[in-house]
Amino acid sequence: MSGAGGWRPHIESALSLSVGSLFKAGALRANANTSGGWQWHSDGKKVASIRYTATLEAESGELRLAYSWTRDGEPRDVKCLIRLSSLPLHFGGRRWYMHCPYTGRRVLKLYKFGSVEKFCARTAIRPLPTYSSQRSSGAHRIIEQRWAIRRKLRDTFSDLFSEPCKPLRMHWRTFERYARRDAELAAAEDAYLCRFLRRFPLLD
Repeated sequence: MSGAGGWRPHIESALSLSVGSLFKAGALRANANTSGGWQWHSDGKKVASIRYTATLEAESGELRLAYSWTRDGEPRDVKCLIRLSSLPLHFGGRRWYMHCPYTGRRVLKLYKFGSVEKFCARTAIRPLPTYSSQRSSGAHRIIEQRWAIRRKLRDTFSDLFSEPCKPLRMHWRTFERYARRDAELAAAEDAYLCRFLRRFPLLD
């Protein structure tokens, strides 16, 4: 999906829906039907809310969202169907995923941008959404290298606030080399941002 009128999507402007948070809160449960409301808050104030119903079996399921979306000044009722699937973990249990309604891509998080009707994967948006640190020119090269590591690992699950995920069948020694490099780049990014912030005097 492409943004119209030169729109440049920012991750910070989107609502984030995490499958892990939904399970932790009990909004999703394997072998169960659930329903209720989900809210987002900023500075202690509610900024958005949706209604949800979910039907899960042991290994797959569906999550249905209902909310109001405004386009061209007119509110519209939206129903968003999200397919759920899971994969077994080596140490027991299963890891659950949501599938992007637009691309079908399996992800841990979906995002709702104001100009897009449905929740979607970050990579479904064109141009790709950026983080605030990516919009700091000095940090852009470092961040591109970190995303390049994730592409090499075929890691579509982690973001730049977490460690990369190890792909199946990759030797641990190889993965640890990539993970060490990512940690080095993350430290360099933090150092750059600290230097950038020190350029601005603190207000009394």
